Amino acid sequence: MDTVEAAQIQTETELRERREAEERGGPFLVWRDSGSRQRILELGEGAGNVVIGRRIEADVRLSWDAEVSRLHAELEPKAGEWTVVDDGLSQNGTFVNGLRVEGRRRLVDGDLIQAGQTQLEFRSPRRDDTQATLVPIDRSRVLRFSDQQQTVLRALCRPLFGDGEGVNPAGDAAIAAELGLPVRVVERELDHLGRALGLDEMPRPERRAEIALLAVRSGLVSSSDDGG
Repeated sequence: MDTVEAAQIQTETELRERREAEERGGPFLVWRDSGSRQRILELGEGAGNVVIGRRIEADVRLSWDAEVSRLHAELEPKAGEWTVVDDGLSQNGTFVNGLRVEGRRRLVDGDLIQAGQTQLEFRSPRRDDTQATLVPIDRSRVLRFSDQQQTVLRALCRPLFGDGEGVNPAGDAAIAAELGLPVRVVERELDHLGRALGLDEMPRPERRAEIALLAVRSGLVSSSDDGG
């Protein structure tokens, strides 16, 4: 079975349904069922845990996907944000942006959740209360990035340590080849880093260069992190 791409939009009706969910501003999941029909589950205020699995009782029932466990993973709200939890429920694991979830991972807008051969996209269009939680230069605050995001950030910055700040950071394709990740995953992780550093309004080429310079200047990445 080919992976069911959550972001694939085939009809005007699906596009309208997705746009309407985005306009309502709350978080939601979007995926495709066995007939490639778009499904949307809105995670309204006060929503409880969301179970992903093949069982009939699951909130997101993926009964057609033989690689999904009966109880595969849970989405759990925590202090106004959503996390994905896989603490051993699934046989084949749960992945976010290509990185296996070990325990719990906080979700941000645009994350791709992989359960078996099915891909679900997490959307949280209203970013006003989460966008500016990280201050890039203030070392008194703890910057929390996933292991994969830190790895991508180090790969992005690696050329800067070879020839100084005048050289361009590594390109997305070069990072993907070095880390063995799809290019789209690298792009998504860099977009997340840009939002965390308050740079999401910048055009992508300028933004990725600014991410690298901020990371180096603030000490988020240093020459001692360079494995090359």
